[in-house]
Amino acid sequence: MDFLSQKVDYVVRFNGGNNAGHTVSLNGQQFKFHHLPSGAISGKKLLIGQGEVINPKILLEEISYLEKQKIKVDLLIDFRTHIVMPYHQALDAATERWKGEKATGSLKLGIGYCYEDKNNRLGIRLEDLVRPEILAQKIKEIFPLKKAIIEKVFGQKVNIGVSQIVEEYTKYGQSIKKYEADVSAIVNYYLGKKKFLFESAHGTFLDPAFGTYPFTVAPSCLSGAVFSSVGFGPVGLDVIGVVKAYTTRVGNGPFVTEQKNKSGEIMQKVGQEIGTTSGRVRRCGWLDLPMLKNAVMWNGCRQLVLTKLDVLSQFPKIPICTHYLFQKKKYEYFPPEINRLPKCQPVYKELKGWNVPISKIKNYQDLPKECRRYVEFIEKELKVPIIYISNGRERGEMICKRK
Repeated sequence: MDFLSQKVDYVVRFNGGNNAGHTVSLNGQQFKFHHLPSGAISGKKLLIGQGEVINPKILLEEISYLEKQKIKVDLLIDFRTHIVMPYHQALDAATERWKGEKATGSLKLGIGYCYEDKNNRLGIRLEDLVRPEILAQKIKEIFPLKKAIIEKVFGQKVNIGVSQIVEEYTKYGQSIKKYEADVSAIVNYYLGKKKFLFESAHGTFLDPAFGTYPFTVAPSCLSGAVFSSVGFGPVGLDVIGVVKAYTTRVGNGPFVTEQKNKSGEIMQKVGQEIGTTSGRVRRCGWLDLPMLKNAVMWNGCRQLVLTKLDVLSQFPKIPICTHYLFQKKKYEYFPPEINRLPKCQPVYKELKGWNVPISKIKNYQDLPKECRRYVEFIEKELKVPIIYISNGRERGEMICKRK
């Protein structure tokens, strides 16, 4: 996203919360983003649409860090954006403890409960956060209900009170007030006049409807969600899908091509597969074409960016999952019945590896022929062109592949 942001005027984050993480490497320095769009270090105008939910403490820490690095943050946040409150986090933690062995692996950051309050009309929005009297009134009304649920339903103790929350969040509100704006109006005014990059927080299969439910997130992760999450009507979008050269997942949930072996360990180690937000080691496996076919279909992807191709340089042979078998039935697409996934068997097409480092290569034609065959096999199967290939962590380690 950082690479793509260099060619636009505005970068807009439109969903998720600080449960999402993006790491950008530039000149040997790493920048970790949880709320801000990844275009922050490109000096672009940044917008946060109402579909995102904000933990103000985390957002202010991100802004402060960038400013200390002499990076100006040109940010506006929609008035309608909802705020993650301490009782959301407490409810999240209480729910995970209550679920026990059936826990979904939530980071206990309160994101889902913030979206729940938004839908139940109990949410606190940015317009409330920046107005102390309204903020205090809402907290006094809402907190007793949340406290009662945690204590009486989950049987757990609440270690924070109304006055403490009001004091802390009033300070946050006054610090964030200068960023409030009608992002929807800005986008509608400049759409067609300026270039926008809309950034989703999560991968397709974390979508609560089409993903690996219930191991999913609260907001929609599909490209079409951008319209209601930002607030503009359906227009033609140039949807660019970003996919790794292999498959990863953080936390629990089904993973058909997972490699609980040396291959998975190599991908994890070489790819530095550790969650930006969670700090958890990512599970790794071979590329899963049934998942990608669905992702391309649901999002209307017209182009792809293939990342971390260099990680696969370690392998003499590289399998790609072309389809699943379930009770002798062939699935070329991801099955809608999630309960079948644990019994699905991946069927692989094995390609020859290239076994040489590629991270210094700048031109597509200079890649080993086996490497190019891997890329072109993916294009052929998905029927979507790969326009960029990332073969390293740095912004400059990108190969432009245009036909």
